[in-house]
Amino acid sequence: MRLFDEKKFLRFLLIVASIFFAAFIPEILSNRQYILWAIPYILADIFLVMVAVLYRFPIIGNRKRMSDNVDIAPPPTAAVPIRDFKQELVEKDEIFQMMVDISSNGFWTFDVVTGKVYWSNRALKMLQVDLNQAEDTFSMLQNNIVESDWNHFKELLRDALESGDKFNCEVSLIKNKSRDNRLVISGNVQRNSDGHPIRVIGAVNEFSDKQASERQSYYYAYQDALTGVYNRKFFLEKLKVDVDMALQRPDYLFAVALLDIDRFGAINTSYSVSVGDSVLRIVADRIKSQSRSGDIIARIGSDDSDVKSIVRRIHNAVKQPIQLDSGELYIGVSMAVALNREVDCVEDILANVTASLREMKKGVNHGGIQFSCGGIREKAMKLYKLEFDIRKAIQAQEFVMFYQPIVDIADGNRIVAFESLVRWNQAHNGFISPAEFIPIAEETGLIIPLGAQILYMACSQAKKWVDEGFKDIQVAVNFSAKQFARDNLVEDIRQVLLQTNLNPKNLKLEITEYTAMCEAEKTVEIMKALSGMGIQISIDDFGTGYSSLSYLKRFPVHTLKMDKSFIDHVTDDEEDASFARMVVGIARTLNLDLIAEGVETEAQLEFLKQEGCRLIQGYYFSKPLAPAAARDYLEKHYAPKAELASAR
Repeated sequence: MRLFDEKKFLRFLLIVASIFFAAFIPEILSNRQYILWAIPYILADIFLVMVAVLYRFPIIGNRKRMSDNVDIAPPPTAAVPIRDFKQELVEKDEIFQMMVDISSNGFWTFDVVTGKVYWSNRALKMLQVDLNQAEDTFSMLQNNIVESDWNHFKELLRDALESGDKFNCEVSLIKNKSRDNRLVISGNVQRNSDGHPIRVIGAVNEFSDKQASERQSYYYAYQDALTGVYNRKFFLEKLKVDVDMALQRPDYLFAVALLDIDRFGAINTSYSVSVGDSVLRIVADRIKSQSRSGDIIARIGSDDSDVKSIVRRIHNAVKQPIQLDSGELYIGVSMAVALNREVDCVEDILANVTASLREMKKGVNHGGIQFSCGGIREKAMKLYKLEFDIRKAIQAQEFVMFYQPIVDIADGNRIVAFESLVRWNQAHNGFISPAEFIPIAEETGLIIPLGAQILYMACSQAKKWVDEGFKDIQVAVNFSAKQFARDNLVEDIRQVLLQTNLNPKNLKLEITEYTAMCEAEKTVEIMKALSGMGIQISIDDFGTGYSSLSYLKRFPVHTLKMDKSFIDHVTDDEEDASFARMVVGIARTLNLDLIAEGVETEAQLEFLKQEGCRLIQGYYFSKPLAPAAARDYLEKHYAPKAELASAR
């Protein structure tokens, strides 16, 4: 209900005003002086009256009167929404995760209390980790960066947790898929109200700098793409600078150290080329971690004692076990070090250190360190000449065969086989020991044509003996790892048997334990093919390699040969005696023949006889014999199996 009508009140005021003005009209009319002003005055007053009575004022707002008998329903009560805080947190976490994943940077967090680490998908990708194999630990980082960078990261993280400072470090990936394999990992420590660290939040970024293009060009020219160390071109240029410096300053001393991973080919074949590449990167990183800032990987200088200490430190560091996904890998390394005291050119230094390493790997110091300060140049030249002479000797057929008997001591010392042994009868120098030319032949690949010649000569000689009535005699031929790895090996042996018309039962192939394990799966297939032809297989030097009983059971092997190094001391070394007994037991368990080679004394023979080893080879019975002498030995000690059976 309205309490006040403003239009009526306005009309009332206008009427009051017009009456007020009308009261002065008589006075104005009585004064002739103002008579002319009376007319507009009267008209104005009349205008006020007309406005007050006739003017329709505009309506402001809704002026309709509301009926008092209308019931107005109260507005409906709106439902108060209930917030799902858990769902909101999940949605926010999903949004944060999406933002992290689409970012070009990787993120990680480390919970100090639980020890758990969170890695974003981008961070895992940059670390080259399969998302399905991700774990909430730092192992994702440890397994994918080089060892020294991992140790550096741990130190920075530990210092940051103590001091609360930010940190960042540059790391190199082990399995680099590109030439630029470096990342930058940074972190910042979060603390609680008491000042204790509770969390570390960090990022993973790709490494870049202003000089990236120049560094990349330098990398292509002077660094090895696989390991990141300097390549041969840089090494030779730097070595030339040092040689020139040594010529100008007699007191200037430096050394070149050559490091070789023992049996590295077995790592590639037994595991994979990728694992071999990882081993090379880790070894290179370990060498760098033990070298000084002025050293070029193996460039060591100052004095002899410093050289020896640093080389031994590098040698020990490199030999540490390498962590692989499948477990630990142990490697052996051989190192040769040449000083510049007796040489004055790059070629002489490289020849010295290369020759030293080769000599060491052939001798008892295999897997160790050999220091040399000159005097090996002549040896190196001799080796190069020896290689050339071997090529000529193969063409001239200067290699001849000797045969060492293998006897059965449980059957009256009856001869059952010969091992064929090659000798080099050089025209000018006479006989040359196999220890001098076989390693060179294997290293240069000449063992392939030489091995083919040896196989043909041995099979031809065996055929002669068979035709002379020695029907059951066997001739064993040694095969190297390079020969056994050839794809056409089986066919080549079949062709030799056809050419010589030799029965396969009269041929036995000997391969070392190491050769058998180089490519185990391939070896099994080759052995099965050879065994299917009727050829027997013998594992030579058994006990010196790393074969397992599971593989021995898979190999179609007929004979094991116990290495001479274990026979030498069976009578005075209980450890060697125990090992010999173990090998005898293995052969008996697997139903294999066992040959003890290198038997030289009656005491050794008696020990082996008591342990049940019946097949013996060594100087106790005979040295290697020329074909004619071997024929005489057959006459005295051979007995056909048929005669033996009838005699019994």
